[in-house]
Amino acid sequence: MDEILAEFIAETLETLDALSGEVVAWEMDPTDRSRLDAFFRFFHTVKGSCGFLNLPRFERLAHAAEDVLAAIRRGDRSADPATVSAVLAVMDRIGALARSAGAGVSAGIAEAEDDGLLDALNLASHGFEIFAPACAPDPAPSVPPADGEDLPADAPRRAGSGAPRSIRLPLALIDQLMNGISDMVLARNDLARRMRDHGVDPELESSFERLSANVADLRDMISKTRMQRIDRLYAAIPRMVRDLSRELGKKVALELDGGDVEMDREMVEMVLDPLTHIVRNALDHGIERPAERRAAGKDETGTLRLVARQSGNQIMVEIRDDGRGINRAALVEKAIAARLCTAAQAALMAEAEQLALVFHPGLSTAEQVTAVSGRGVGMDVVRANVEQIGGVIAIDSQAGRGTTITLRVPLTLTIIPGLIIRSGAHFFAMPRGNVVELLHDNSAMVAIEQVGGARIATIRGERHSMIALEDVLGITRAADQSGPRTLMVIRSSGGRPYVLCVESVESNEELVIRPASPPVTAAGLFAGMTLPDNGQPMLLLDAAGIAQVACLPVREADGHAFAPSATGAAEARVETVQALIYRERDGRQRLIPLSVVDRVEDLAAAQIVRTGDGAFARIEDALAPALNADGELGPTIKALRLHDGHSQFCYLIDDVLDIIAAPARLDIALSGGRIAGLVMVGDTQYEMIDPFAIFAEAAGTAAARATRPIRCRIADADDPWMRNILAPLLAQAGHDVSIGEGSDTAPDVILRGETGAPLPDASAPVLTLSANEAGAAGIYRYDRAGLLAAISRAARSAA
Repeated sequence: MDEILAEFIAETLETLDALSGEVVAWEMDPTDRSRLDAFFRFFHTVKGSCGFLNLPRFERLAHAAEDVLAAIRRGDRSADPATVSAVLAVMDRIGALARSAGAGVSAGIAEAEDDGLLDALNLASHGFEIFAPACAPDPAPSVPPADGEDLPADAPRRAGSGAPRSIRLPLALIDQLMNGISDMVLARNDLARRMRDHGVDPELESSFERLSANVADLRDMISKTRMQRIDRLYAAIPRMVRDLSRELGKKVALELDGGDVEMDREMVEMVLDPLTHIVRNALDHGIERPAERRAAGKDETGTLRLVARQSGNQIMVEIRDDGRGINRAALVEKAIAARLCTAAQAALMAEAEQLALVFHPGLSTAEQVTAVSGRGVGMDVVRANVEQIGGVIAIDSQAGRGTTITLRVPLTLTIIPGLIIRSGAHFFAMPRGNVVELLHDNSAMVAIEQVGGARIATIRGERHSMIALEDVLGITRAADQSGPRTLMVIRSSGGRPYVLCVESVESNEELVIRPASPPVTAAGLFAGMTLPDNGQPMLLLDAAGIAQVACLPVREADGHAFAPSATGAAEARVETVQALIYRERDGRQRLIPLSVVDRVEDLAAAQIVRTGDGAFARIEDALAPALNADGELGPTIKALRLHDGHSQFCYLIDDVLDIIAAPARLDIALSGGRIAGLVMVGDTQYEMIDPFAIFAEAAGTAAARATRPIRCRIADADDPWMRNILAPLLAQAGHDVSIGEGSDTAPDVILRGETGAPLPDASAPVLTLSANEAGAAGIYRYDRAGLLAAISRAARSAA
C-alpha cells in the first residue's frame, strides 16, 4: 500500500505541475475543449484513486472541482476568471496535501479550511471571486506517470498497447552511470591516442571503431536520462504571471520561447528559484500599469518574454520586459547613501557598472515595499545562486524601454566534441560547435591589417574583428614559435563571427565537461572545465564571453530590440546617422558624425601657429587647438571645426567629399585610437571616427591646456593703446584681463609697453610690447598671432 500511495503522490504532483500553465491558457481561450477535458480527467482520476487509498480530503476537493468542470462541459457554467481562480485554488490545496503526505508530515492546513475553497467554487457561479488561502505550487521532480484511463490527454502512459514502458530510478544511480560512461570515454580516448602513436593491425582498428561507436551510443542514451526540456522551467511561469498581474492591476502578455532546449534536470531545479525572482521583479518594478503605459505612448499591455537557447555547453535564458527600465540615477544615489561608493567614484562608472549595483545586498530602487518585492533582498541572492552553480548573470536596461537579464548556466556533466588549442605554455579547450573554420595566418586567403589600434582579418573578402587569445587572457606568447599561427573563425551566440588567433590546434577530441568553480566562471572567459584523454584538467573557453571581454560588437540573435512597438523595433534595426565623408591629409577617406561638425572652413597657413607642445588655429581673434597640423601645409588648408557644446578645436583635412546617411550600428567595432570601427555604406566600407576619442585627444593636448583663460594684467593703466586696443583683443581671445593693480587675483602674464616704468617686483612673466616692428625691446604689438602665442608660452612656462 505504501508503494501505491507513493506512486499516486508522484503522479499527482507531476500532473499538477503540467496543468498549472494549461489552466491559464484555458482561461484565455475557454472554447478549448481539449484542455477542459484534461482538467476534468485529472480531478476524476484523483477522486477515484482517493476512495481506494482512503484519502477523504483529496476526494472531497477533487469531487467538487469535477462537478464544476462537468457543469462547464455541459454549458451550464462559464469559464470566467472567478471560476478559474477557484479551480486553481483547489489544485494548489491538493498539491500541498500531496507534498505533505509524501514527506510524511502534516500539511499544517486544517480540514475546515477546505470549506473556504468549496465556497469559492460555489460563489464563483454567482459572479463573486474569492481568493481562498492556498499554497503556490512548488516545483516537483519530473517523473513518468503511471497506468490509468483517467490521466490527462497529453500525459504519457506506462502500460497499454503500444505505450512506452518506464520505471523510476534514483538520481544518485543516474549520476553513477554518467560518471562511469565519462570514465569510459576518457579510457577510449586514451586508447585511441596510444593506437595512433604505436600503430595497430587493421583488424584490431576495425574492432576498436565498432567498440567506440557503441560507447558513443551508450553515452548519448545515459546523457539523455539526466536531460530535461526547459518546458519544465516554464511550467509555473504562466500561472505566476496571471496571478501577480491581477494582484498588481497590470496587463501582461507572456511570451515563452526555447522550451525544447534541454539541460540537466538538477540544473532546471537550481535555476527555477532565480528565474522566479527575476520574473516577479519584472512584473512588480518593470512593467507599468496600463495608465502609465498609455501616458508613455506604449500599448497598455506589457510584454514579458523568456527565451532559452543553447550556446556550446551553456544554456542562456533571457528575461526581457518592455517596462520602465532601471532608474540608474536613483540606483547610484542609493549606493552613495549606503556608502557603497563615493559620488566621485559613481561619476566614473560606466553604465554597466552602475546597473551592477542592483546586485548589492540591501539595494533596491523600489519606492515602497510591497508583498511582491522591494525590500532590497533578492537580486544579490539570485546572483549568488547562479554563480554557485557555475553560471553568470548579466543585466542591461534602457530607461523607458525595458530591462533584459541574461542567465548563462552550464549544462553540467555532459560530453561534447571539442578542440584542444595551445597558447604559450597553456592548453585550453574550445567547443567544436563554435568553430566555423581553421586557417593559418600566412594563408593566401587571409589578409590582416591594423585599423585604428585594432586588427582586422579579411577572409575571402569578408572582414572580421581579430583578437589574440594571449592578449585576452593576459598570458605570454611563446618566444620560440617559428611557424604560422592558427586563426579560428568563431561563431558565438548573440554576436558576430570573429577571428581568434592561437598558437596552434593540437587535437580534436570528445570532451567530458564539468562545471568550473564560481570564481573562474565569474571571469566571463570560461564555460567550465574538461578532462581530455591524457586526464589533465583544462579550462573550456567561452566563445561569447571572450567576445564580450574583448568588447567586440554584439548582435541580438533573434533580431529583437527594445521598442514600445513593432514599428519602433523595425526603425531601430535600420537607424542611420548623418555623416560627413572627408579625405584625410594622407588621402584616406573616412566618416565623422555630422552632429559634432560646427562648420567647414578654409584657413590660411599663417593662421596655424605651431609651438613645441602642439599647434593652434587662429580663428576670429581666438586660438583653438589644431589636430593633424604635422607636416608641410599648403597656402590654404581645409579644417573641420568640431564642437561638443563646451569646447571646440580644428581638425585639419584635405577636402570634404559628401554628406550621407550612414548606419548607426558599426559592422566591426574597434577599440582604441581615433577610429570607432568600420561601417558599410552601399558597396564601400569606411572607417568611422570616434567623437569621444578625438575630443579626449584634443582636450589632452598642450595646445588645449594653453587655450584655457589666461589671467593677463596690463601694467600701464594710463596707456590708451593698452586700455582701448590691447585689452579688448585679449578679452576677445578668451583671456581674463585686469588693468593696473586693481585686481586681487595673481596674474599669469604681465604686459607692459617698452616705454613704461620698470616693475619693481614682478610675480609673473613679463612681456614687453614694442610699437616698432623692428624693435629689439620686445614683441611687436601688432603681430596678433605672435602676441597670443607668446602669452600662451609665458603662461605655460610659469605653470
